[in-house]
Amino acid sequence: MTTIDRLCLSFVAPDAATQASGGLAVRFRCGGYDRIVHFAAQGATLAANGDALLCLGLVPAMELGVDLYIEAEVDRELLDNTRDIQALLCEWYPGYRTVAVDTGPIIHRTYPEGRGTGLFFSGGVDSSYSLATERDRITSLVTLIGADVALTDAPRVARLEALAKDVAARFGVGYILVTTDIRSVSDRLIGWVEYHGAVLAAVRHMLAHAFENQLIASSGDDSAWTFRWGSHPALDHLWGTGGARIEHHGLEHRLAKVQRISREPALMDHLRVCNRRFEHCGTCRSCQFMLAALDLVDMRTGAPTYRHLASTSGPLQVTGPGTLSEMRYMRSVAAGGGHAAIAAAADRAIRRYHVKKFLTRIVPLDEIARRFKRFKRQRRFIRQVERPIR
Repeated sequence: MTTIDRLCLSFVAPDAATQASGGLAVRFRCGGYDRIVHFAAQGATLAANGDALLCLGLVPAMELGVDLYIEAEVDRELLDNTRDIQALLCEWYPGYRTVAVDTGPIIHRTYPEGRGTGLFFSGGVDSSYSLATERDRITSLVTLIGADVALTDAPRVARLEALAKDVAARFGVGYILVTTDIRSVSDRLIGWVEYHGAVLAAVRHMLAHAFENQLIASSGDDSAWTFRWGSHPALDHLWGTGGARIEHHGLEHRLAKVQRISREPALMDHLRVCNRRFEHCGTCRSCQFMLAALDLVDMRTGAPTYRHLASTSGPLQVTGPGTLSEMRYMRSVAAGGGHAAIAAAADRAIRRYHVKKFLTRIVPLDEIARRFKRFKRQRRFIRQVERPIR
């Protein structure tokens, strides 16, 4: 019988397909727990470095309550940043504690001159806005496949690849497609909301030889400072170093972002927002907001991916501080522009949110659910760790 020691991350020899695509294989190991995650790339070769491993391992280690060991060289600046990263995460998530981080040799990593600026690009409003506003300094788009689109969903994978290639060509920038099966392992260790920013940071370090700076598009306006999220203006830059910077970009109201990208046909042609399917369902929270936003900027006919939806078919929704700020801004624009129906729908959404918020102060169901999920993950992980290694 083994006991929980620490979560160890290392690079291992990739399978033939991953190796042929210039990819990497990462091993997550702790006692009897042993899993392999793959990263492959088109348009670049991924570099194995301990900085990427540290990004992949730190948040799961904190979620599971075990120390972390990185079997590779790690940049001193990034290692020093883990103190601030852990302090922030402990502040956000009750039950987290600071874990010990041990690594291979601690170094000052150097990079070649003349590297460019990358942008993580999904076709959504946020990354489209960052591309539209920062096009003069962006040299390449980086699209991660395996995050919100499963690798097994071949049609959606093909459409996401085509989207990224077409937008890159029309903007005259390069493109890199990174595929990974990380969620087949990570979803049993930690929620994607908490983890996705760290995964993006890991991919960023795998591409550090290509980019001096990497942009991660903000998913909120200035209110993003007030809520916990895996990609956050106070957090993202801490995953970077002086030679491999990460920039949280675009703290702007989403309606204002829609208005800006409405002037970019290449982005509107591929606009991708829906939480449920590639073709946009028209009924989820994201689709409802987008339909209202397109009506407010008079761009319903200019958004080909939404033309099949005749009208809004459900209520607007507020789910947290970020969407509350967005809804208030939408309500103000709608009221000032004579869109009474949208203003009224925004008012109803805001009222419902305040009622829910009041109730959660009495019974914090969301936090109870998060803690219960964490408890289940920890128990499942412990059972796997304590299995004898055969």
